[in-house]
Amino acid sequence: MKIVRRVIRKAARHRAKRRGIHPPILNEAVNFEKRCIFIAVPKTGTTSVRLQIRPQGPPLINNPHLDIVQVRDLLYVHLLRNALGKNRAFPSESTPSNAEIRDQAAATFTDLFKFSAVRNPWARAASIYSRREGVETREELSFADFCAKHYYASDTCIHPTRHRNQLDWLCDEHSRCVMDYVYKLEEFDKAIGEIANRTDGRIILQNQVANKNPESASRSYRDLYNQETKSIIAKRFEKDIDHFKYAF
Repeated sequence: MKIVRRVIRKAARHRAKRRGIHPPILNEAVNFEKRCIFIAVPKTGTTSVRLQIRPQGPPLINNPHLDIVQVRDLLYVHLLRNALGKNRAFPSESTPSNAEIRDQAAATFTDLFKFSAVRNPWARAASIYSRREGVETREELSFADFCAKHYYASDTCIHPTRHRNQLDWLCDEHSRCVMDYVYKLEEFDKAIGEIANRTDGRIILQNQVANKNPESASRSYRDLYNQETKSIIAKRFEKDIDHFKYAF
């Protein structure tokens, strides 16, 4: 494993030095120096955390909203890419085999601290309705019509997925949540201390405001709902509500 890591790091440094730029990164979700993966579920207040976590360099995948399985699988692609240097020695026993790279990807995924944020589904739906980026709906639909058509957790997002619940970003193929820590946006101040403790001070976050929409109705979201729309969101995002113990 040490040989694999040494070869991968050496290849990455060589390419960066030759080009005079930062070496390529996997994605802004992964910071190898801080040894963490941050899964940014859309509209859960993650912009400020992403800005504090992301490393510098051109990303292999330029999408800030990857799920944990996508990041896990991209680790192999990233390590393979960094290991594919030119052969400069004979015999070439220092070159890692494909099996060694896959083992290293699996070991790296296990080692990295995996965390994310979730949000009250009713407040989150109101935030998505009010959003200014991606597909804007506020001027096109009433809130009742929006709720009727709001099937997926990233509807209207510039990087949409078919994930219905926030939990879908955080689970593997067997519906098991594989995150080390998931905090509620509503309890971010508490989460800052918990994350610092769990990482032995490796990850120190600040409660900064970024990408704030002054027109968002999420802060007074209850005023938007009637009994019908409240029930629509409750039924559609029941998995999140049950798992994270949210109430209207």
